[in-house]
Amino acid sequence: MTTDDLAALYDAAPCGLLTTDPEGRITRANAAFAAWTGYARDALAGRTFADLLDPGSRIFYETRQLPVLLLDGEVHEVSVNVIAADGTRLPALMNSTTVTDADGALERIDVAVFDASRREDWERQLLAARRAAEESEARTRALQEASAAFAGCDTEDELAVMLAAGARHAFSAADSAVHFATAGGFVLAGGTEPVDLHALLGDRELDEHILVLRTHEEEDEQLVATLEDARVAEITVTPLLDGEQVIGAITCFFGRARGIDDLQTDLHYALARQAAQVLRRIRLQAQLEAYALHDPLTGLANRTALRSSLSDALATATEARTPIALIFVDLDGFKEINDVFDHGVGDTVLREVASRLNGNIRQGDLVGRFGGDEFLIVCEGADEPAAEAIAERIRVAIRAPLLGIADERAISASIGVAVYRPAGRDPLSTADIFRFADKAMYASKDAGKDRVSVTTI
Repeated sequence: MTTDDLAALYDAAPCGLLTTDPEGRITRANAAFAAWTGYARDALAGRTFADLLDPGSRIFYETRQLPVLLLDGEVHEVSVNVIAADGTRLPALMNSTTVTDADGALERIDVAVFDASRREDWERQLLAARRAAEESEARTRALQEASAAFAGCDTEDELAVMLAAGARHAFSAADSAVHFATAGGFVLAGGTEPVDLHALLGDRELDEHILVLRTHEEEDEQLVATLEDARVAEITVTPLLDGEQVIGAITCFFGRARGIDDLQTDLHYALARQAAQVLRRIRLQAQLEAYALHDPLTGLANRTALRSSLSDALATATEARTPIALIFVDLDGFKEINDVFDHGVGDTVLREVASRLNGNIRQGDLVGRFGGDEFLIVCEGADEPAAEAIAERIRVAIRAPLLGIADERAISASIGVAVYRPAGRDPLSTADIFRFADKAMYASKDAGKDRVSVTTI
């Protein structure tokens, strides 16, 4: 290969090539480096390589890279930012080697510089994807924790306290408050509010969208003064909805403006949806008697109430990706009691069974009479072991003697348990989970009755 060939190869190399003297002054640069940076080749001669770096890279080069290079004779894949002739920052990776003479004295430094723009973009995208994944994981975890806390709530007050604490934790808020809507306006139900919600809303109507207020953007001078006194820089107000009706709100107060991105917005809405579903369930349970959603014989929830509550519970489980169980109880031997005794005794037995069911479920579980001698129990947050344990307690309780009712007769229960574990798919319908529980119940009957069969969906 001729000298001209080598020179052409040097200039056309797929990276910038530089040579500096022992003091770091550039003595030679190839055409690729000049074209990439926009410098004329003669303008590069005599300049130090450090002069071409941004301040941060220059400090690193002089205090870390150069000492290592002089000590080891080479450095590889050092990340630096080269400043182009037009002032543009050019991300680069640099390899350097030293060349010494026969006596070991430093003769020159050879430098290869590679354009790292695409790599930096890829790393930025990778970092963004990682952050998004971490935030998504945090979102799911917050929803799961909230779901577990909500499942045990029996009253609106309990829900408000749990929701306020969950929102404060999920969003790292300084304070949080939960309000429920009444005919007279919003009423504080849980948490703390440095600034009254009515003062925050003013003439604004809360609708289905999240409301974000920032002190530095607010035009109401009196409200600004109130917010500054309370050391509040940003506020989010997220509605709780029942259809299109606003039934409450979650308010979070932040000591500094932080901005609400799409992921944070989704988390606000998801938490509000979940809380609204639980609130509807609590109110439904509280209104069972008033709305005739109870079985007149046993006092348990009737079929209509069961379907509504099960539908909400399935939606909550799907949103938070937490398990839910439906327990189907069918009595064995009840027909014989009706045949031997009058129906009054049969009714007494059903009331006794209802009492035993209520005495062996968890707080927050919903038990109802589906019809005849069939009963359903909705167990939010119950996985296979938990649901089977509940069903087994019920089985043992039902087979206890019917003292003073039908002493000569005994009943038992064939029990089917369907456990639904959401996995990002479409929500399971009430008819679907009932079908699985019904099938499991018949498996118990076919296996000899008086037993529990569990299936997982």
